[in-house]
Amino acid sequence: MGFTMREGGFTVSDYVAFGILCIASCAGGIWYSAIGSRTKAVVDIRDYLLGGRHMSTFPVSLSLIASYVSGVTILGTPAEIYNYGLQYWLIVVAIFISCVIVSVIYMPVFCLLGLSSSYEVLFLPMVVYVPALAFNQLTGFNVFAVAAVMVVICGIYTVLGGLKAVVWTDSVQTGIMFIGVLLVAVAGTVAVGGVTNVHEIAQRTGRFDLSNWSFSPYERQTGWGAIVGGTLYWTCFNSVNQTMVQRYISLSTYKKAVQALAIFCFGAIIAICLCVWCGLTAWAAWTLGGCDPHGVPIVDDRLLPAFVTYVSKVQHLPGLSGVFLAGVFGAGLSSLSAVLNACALVGVEDIMRGWLRLQLKPLVEGIIARLISAVLAVVSVVMLIVIEKLGGVLGVATALSAIAASTSCGIFTLGMVCWWVGPKGAISGAFAGALVAGTISLGTQAAAAEGLRVPPLNFSATCPHNLTFKLLKMNVDPETVFPLFRISYHWIAPLGLLATITVGAIVGWLFDKKASLRTDLELFTPLIWRCLPQEYHDKGGETRRQIAAKDLLRSGQVASTPLIETKPEGKVNNTEIEINGEVPQKS
Repeated sequence: MGFTMREGGFTVSDYVAFGILCIASCAGGIWYSAIGSRTKAVVDIRDYLLGGRHMSTFPVSLSLIASYVSGVTILGTPAEIYNYGLQYWLIVVAIFISCVIVSVIYMPVFCLLGLSSSYEVLFLPMVVYVPALAFNQLTGFNVFAVAAVMVVICGIYTVLGGLKAVVWTDSVQTGIMFIGVLLVAVAGTVAVGGVTNVHEIAQRTGRFDLSNWSFSPYERQTGWGAIVGGTLYWTCFNSVNQTMVQRYISLSTYKKAVQALAIFCFGAIIAICLCVWCGLTAWAAWTLGGCDPHGVPIVDDRLLPAFVTYVSKVQHLPGLSGVFLAGVFGAGLSSLSAVLNACALVGVEDIMRGWLRLQLKPLVEGIIARLISAVLAVVSVVMLIVIEKLGGVLGVATALSAIAASTSCGIFTLGMVCWWVGPKGAISGAFAGALVAGTISLGTQAAAAEGLRVPPLNFSATCPHNLTFKLLKMNVDPETVFPLFRISYHWIAPLGLLATITVGAIVGWLFDKKASLRTDLELFTPLIWRCLPQEYHDKGGETRRQIAAKDLLRSGQVASTPLIETKPEGKVNNTEIEINGEVPQKS
């Protein structure tokens, strides 16, 4: 029995496994929703949005993994490997480097000041679409109907339970996701004859090749693109993305935040490796089965659901498709709930308190935060109309999220590193970065919609006996497309980040008034404290004390302390400082 990419169908055992695991994964969120709806979480906005800043390290780590490993990763990565080979796997190196950069440069500033908001990327429709697509492939149910049910389930525990419900639900869903993908990887390997067989087939057909280190930005997958471009993209995502920052500061100390980031790094790398291996096993199954024309690259994101059905039939594993789909759903629900909760925090902190300067009662703020989550949940379903028209989810997700990620990271980097940059430099840099990343991202998606595709790795020698292939035919000549619109998605975020920092730094140096920019050294990354003029050191701690004073006025309670203590000489002491302690005074 060969793998044909036409497999599908759900048995009774699959429905049972899927139902049990989904109920188990959502039970914790519903429980916290019930508790939160009748306790102080209703009126304590900090408890609702930040978990009271007393969350445990391991659940937060799993929630960080869930924020990153969405259905986009689970379905998109195997298809990428199947079509273009192992080169994308080098992204694991980029993830490790980015986590080191975040822990050293960005995290100390957020933890020291105890800031509760950075920004958020509205990437909701993508994380809703992918699980619905998988469900459609296996069961035939309408994508929009599945997405609506998914949003309702997720919306209930996110709107009512807040961050605690999200984090604890993420923990269970992350476990189910790992179990589902691991089972598919193991069973798929057995189905095609073992690890050695998968490796030999991938090696023989060029899918195991890591030798492409071309500097050309037009090649979809290269070593430099995955490592350099991937490092800058994931630094943008992990450093100032609201879903990530919100979890860092839900922990009581900087040390715990670093530990959570380290666990996230390990978990994300394992998840990527499993998905990559699933892509290789699917490729091996297709070639061993006679290279059915329906599985000819380029395949879409329905690859893994079809492969799961194939494996469950070959290995006689009833319920495997249900377990896998529960994992995909869990990953999607985790990402969706994370973004909904983070957007609620942005609405309260940045828009209401920051921009509009509204001082509302905690109960009113809590209601508004919940309304924001509910409205965005509905918007995510409506936007599926657009997402359905785009190409492969991995490239699309990376390209679209790169617009906000690169621009926001660039602005924060300017603020944390370039002390000469003020409002003029920041605004100019933001405009330049958004223009560059937005133009390239939207341009590449428009070209893809017109029919431009990157050809897959050559496979004609793999199945020379099969002459019925309908090879990829592009409706657009690549040479007629504007060069920037043919660039690999790995380079969109780096170009946006480079434009933001370069333009912002130059404009700030030329036009911002230096005297008005002398401010608190704690607003800068500790790496450059020794480079700052004495005036910055003299004002050290001002921002933190202002935040603490506002907390006192708002809640009437003891103000929060920083997660990192500032030493007079400008060093950071990574000690276990409890969040409810006394605010340390400046020496």
